[in-house]
Amino acid sequence: MAMAEIKFGTNGWQGQMGKDFTFHQIRLTTQAFANLLKKSAGNKEISVMINYDTRYLSETFAQKAAQILALNKINVFSPLRDAPMPAMALAIIQKQMQGGICFTASLDEPIYNGIKILNANGAPALPSKTLLLENEIKKIEPGFYFKHQYPDSGLIHFLDIRTPYLDYISTMVHLDIIKRARLKIIVDNLYGTSRDYLDRLLSDTGIEITAIHNYSDSYFGAFIPSCNKNNLRELSRLVVSRGAHIGLATDINSIRFGVVDSRGRFIDASLIMAPLIEYLITVRKMTGSIVKSVSSTDQISRVADYYQRKVHETPVGFKFMADMLASRGAFIGVEGTNGAALNRIVPSKDGILFGLLITEMMAYYQQSLPVLLSKFNKRFPPLFVHETQVVKTPVRRKKYQEVLQKKSFVFPGLELLKIKYIDGIKFIYKNSWLLIRESGTIGVIRISAESPSSRQTQQLMQIGRKLLE
Repeated sequence: MAMAEIKFGTNGWQGQMGKDFTFHQIRLTTQAFANLLKKSAGNKEISVMINYDTRYLSETFAQKAAQILALNKINVFSPLRDAPMPAMALAIIQKQMQGGICFTASLDEPIYNGIKILNANGAPALPSKTLLLENEIKKIEPGFYFKHQYPDSGLIHFLDIRTPYLDYISTMVHLDIIKRARLKIIVDNLYGTSRDYLDRLLSDTGIEITAIHNYSDSYFGAFIPSCNKNNLRELSRLVVSRGAHIGLATDINSIRFGVVDSRGRFIDASLIMAPLIEYLITVRKMTGSIVKSVSSTDQISRVADYYQRKVHETPVGFKFMADMLASRGAFIGVEGTNGAALNRIVPSKDGILFGLLITEMMAYYQQSLPVLLSKFNKRFPPLFVHETQVVKTPVRRKKYQEVLQKKSFVFPGLELLKIKYIDGIKFIYKNSWLLIRESGTIGVIRISAESPSSRQTQQLMQIGRKLLE
């Protein structure tokens, strides 16, 4: 039976365990990765970080990959247990490793697993690099056979990456401001890697917290480990019933954040990131431009314009954003899906860091999130963003390609200012936009829109659907 082709998309390579994602495929991919590292390093010593999340078999997959690398005389460093990807990124940078492999399928169902490749900067590898890996896999696959051997155990090392990471976060967040505000915080670890990181840091600082779902569960409590409104209902109820000031959550890899206000309302990134950027500019005095994905809210651009900061747009996918952060001297990068990164020591998405920065902002202003957002929206009127997805059928795929190739469009009642092709096609209207793009991970086409009213946003969404019919 032929194996599915190994392809790296927006979130790395992912597959169904036992079908597409097998021990053979893992060993094959790891060997190809080792070949590329040895080609680029020459005679220099090579070190690589291997990490994994709380998914079923992730730790075992990581062990098999470590054995392959050790057989290739490559030093392997692994955390003492599953660890947040930002902590992994910091370890790669501090130990000057050549890269890393993380076993995770991000927000896919429990039956899936996958591989993400990180570069020497702790950031996701660019498509040009993962294409080299895909080609190397194809090259060695016909003759690849794994012979069970004992690897050199002296090449496999276990590393405490939690302590350096928590020390790093303590330098990035003013925990003393949060402590003085005497905030009551509920933390939802969502059965993921942030347990004993986010909750531990707050409690060790003397901040009153309650932690939920702070244990490993390969089935994630029957939910997908994503920081969305539906998955944080229990957190919302607990924030209200306990009289907490804020609820914080992270996804399985700790790269995305979720925030619930004191009323139990889920606060989307499109609402909170612009006020946070203003806080970082005016209070924290952070300098530089701003990077945002093509699907992120234009509230960020409004704040940037007001404070005379340049904005750079990237395709969806943090690998593009990490590259732009480094090349453009930006101080922050923001995705549309509750993910963001500061361009400091670790230019990596970090849900733990940004949850704490939002809490710090609230503590500094001594205002609840509802009050803070209300005051912000008086100066920057709110925008309403929405996203949906449709299955990429052959008919829709054809329609999508026709839309990309079409030279002119007429939208009755809408003033079309320009069209961008950064990722898919983005129509820029006066005070609004519509984006249609293919997912780089799963077989869907995503439609998203933003405007000054919920009704207008829904009308734009309908236009997007009709373009694919």
